[in-house]
Amino acid sequence: MIFRTRVRLRNTEVVPEEESLERKVRKLVVQHAEIRRLTLRLDDDAKELREDLREVKATRREHTTILNERGATLQEHTARFDSVDGQLRSLTQLVGKVLDRLPETPGGA
Repeated sequence: MIFRTRVRLRNTEVVPEEESLERKVRKLVVQHAEIRRLTLRLDDDAKELREDLREVKATRREHTTILNERGATLQEHTARFDSVDGQLRSLTQLVGKVLDRLPETPGGA
């Protein structure tokens, strides 16, 4: 059953076929507004993510600098350790040679 009602919109008379078209237009307007709202929200989210990414990159640069400094310090300490280790080995060998040259004391003590 088809209802042939007439609705007055903006001082114009609308026939049933036009009512359907008018409903479609209103629906599209609502969808357009929703899409626009979602697009703006997406833009805001993208801006926020870009800001977060900038912060993360800055933090990464800071940490990389610190790690590089610590790496240089570690290499410096390793070099010092190797030097001290080499000196300690030389001293140990020297003490061993001195002990070998010492005359043995009578009685084995």
